[in-house]
Amino acid sequence: MLDNFESISPTAIVTAYPRQFTDIPYEKQIYEWLKANYKNNDVKLNKLLAPEIEARYKLTNKILDALNIEQVIEIAAGYSSRGIIYAQKGYEYIEMDLDEVAENKVKLLKDIATIPDNLHITSGNALKYADFEKCGEFLDKNKEVAIINEGLLRYLTFEEKEIVARNIYNVLKKQNGVWITCDVTPKKFIQKQNNFMPDFNNNLNLVTSRNNLTDRFENIEHINKFMKDIGFNSVEIHKFIEVKDELSSFDILEIDRNSANEVLNSAIVAVIKI
Repeated sequence: MLDNFESISPTAIVTAYPRQFTDIPYEKQIYEWLKANYKNNDVKLNKLLAPEIEARYKLTNKILDALNIEQVIEIAAGYSSRGIIYAQKGYEYIEMDLDEVAENKVKLLKDIATIPDNLHITSGNALKYADFEKCGEFLDKNKEVAIINEGLLRYLTFEEKEIVARNIYNVLKKQNGVWITCDVTPKKFIQKQNNFMPDFNNNLNLVTSRNNLTDRFENIEHINKFMKDIGFNSVEIHKFIEVKDELSSFDILEIDRNSANEVLNSAIVAVIKI
C-alpha cells in the first residue's frame, strides 16, 4: 500500500518555490538552500501557486494563534518555516516528515539559523501510530496539542486517509486539542486551480502518481461524514479567501489581486475536534 509513498516528498519543493515570493520569514533562504543542495530534475515550478500557498500558510497560522495552544505537531512539515518561527515564539514544536525531508530540514536550518531547543525535527510516517508516539515524547501531557498538516492527505487514498485520521484521533483522545488541515479541500477546487494555472496538475502528475482526483473529497458533506465516522464531533470550515487582504504575493509578483478569487474561495482549512 505504501510502496510509492516517498514519491510525495518532491512535492515539498513545489510549495517551497512559490513561498519565496511572499513576506513569510526565512522562505527565501530556505529555497536558496534547496536550489543549491537539492537535485531537481523532474519538478516543474510555478510562481502562480504563491497566493494559494501563502493563503493556506497564513490562514493556518491565524487559526493556530486564536486557539492559544502552544504545542504543535506538524506532520509532513516539508520545508515550511512555520516550525522555526513558532519555536522562536516559545511554542513546543515538533515537525515530522519522511527521512530524506527531515534530514534536509535539519541541515538547511543549521545553515540559515540556530535551531531552538523547543523545535524537534523527527523522521516519521503519518500512517504509523508509533511515529506519533515518538512525537509525543516532546509534549506536556497535561496541555492540549494542535496537529497541523498541509499537502499530505490529498496524495493519499481514502484507505490511507482513514489510517492517518484515526492516528490523529487517537492522539487527540489522549492529549486533547485540535487538528488543523487544508487537505480536505473538495474536488471543485481542482477545476478552479486548473483555470488559474493550466497544466499545473498535469505537471504534478509527472512528479507523483498520487495526485488523483478520485482521492479527493466530494464536498463539505463528504468531509463531515468521513470525520464523524472516525469519531470527530466538530468540523469548522474556513476559506482561504478570509486572508486575501493579508497576501503579499499579489504585489510581489504583480498579479491582479482578484484573479485568484475562485481558487481562494474554493480552498479550505478545516478545524477538527473530538
